[in-house]
Amino acid sequence: MREINEIIGKLKQKKPLLDKDYKLLLNYLQHEENEAEFKQTLANHWDEVCDDNNLVLTEPDDLFYKIYYKAQEVEKQSLPKKISIGQWIQRIAAIMLLPLLVVSAWYYYNDSVAASYIANKVLIEAPLDSKTHFFLPDGTQGWLQANSKLKFEFLENKQRSVNLEGDAYFDVARNEQQPFVVSTHDFKVRVLGTRFSVLADTDRPVSRVYLEEGSVEMIGINNERHTLLKPGEEYLFDKIEQKYVVNTGRAEENLAWTKGILLLKNKTLKDAVVELECFYNVDIDIIDKELEVMPVYAKIENERLEEVLEFTKLILPISYKIKNPVALDDGTFSRRKVVIRKTN
Repeated sequence: MREINEIIGKLKQKKPLLDKDYKLLLNYLQHEENEAEFKQTLANHWDEVCDDNNLVLTEPDDLFYKIYYKAQEVEKQSLPKKISIGQWIQRIAAIMLLPLLVVSAWYYYNDSVAASYIANKVLIEAPLDSKTHFFLPDGTQGWLQANSKLKFEFLENKQRSVNLEGDAYFDVARNEQQPFVVSTHDFKVRVLGTRFSVLADTDRPVSRVYLEEGSVEMIGINNERHTLLKPGEEYLFDKIEQKYVVNTGRAEENLAWTKGILLLKNKTLKDAVVELECFYNVDIDIIDKELEVMPVYAKIENERLEEVLEFTKLILPISYKIKNPVALDDGTFSRRKVVIRKTN
């Protein structure tokens, strides 16, 4: 079809699609053979249609889902009567099973990832050992760190509300009428449409927001305004002092985890342990406190925890012991535990 070829041409040239393009695509993609052909076309021309700087759209299926959701949104806005968010979720629920990244391999969304779609709410929980690539009904997408939880609620004519427990990267679909608000235990992030990461794990003494693109408004838990971030800035919230500072951040260090990479640059072993605990979902105890101030510099990608510890032994005077999980009274299991000591 000539119109579809024109749309593919726009994608190759990185030109934005018009509403009429999305409507035409939505009608075209109702047929399974057309959907398969369109996906294959995106794959065949991936080098031309992809954006190397986009941390979320990393493969053809990701771009397909983004286009499909946008087409659904355009259709919803053009209807004389509003479609309830519950109806919309039911229509797209069948294609919400998206790939997730494990440390060393790709798996697929399965029963270990709890995703609930109830009325106008969405609940996504990432498993203990893997990150989850998520798409929300409003078109927002991103990554949810292992052992993190995201609760989304679409409040008609008010705002899009997300409660985050853990760490996430967001590529927020822009909507001037309905701001997107991320609430954590320590602060809130209010945006209209932008890209940013939120590291708000309860085990960390400091929570962090890094802004990649656009602008975000930082708000306290009592709704007091803190500051407005610019691209490249990071907001650091000290949980003990209950104070925040704004620094110039580094994209590589703040966003590497979305690619399954852990960067430890000029970290003390004490600080590195906090990162490693989250990255590998383990508990780490440093018995000899003089080890805590020793410097660590590493780039970890696709290495097992045992490999990282063996490498650390080569550069620091340490020994370690890994204790396997034990059964708890409630029927669950504890995390693996690593005990680090100083060697003589």
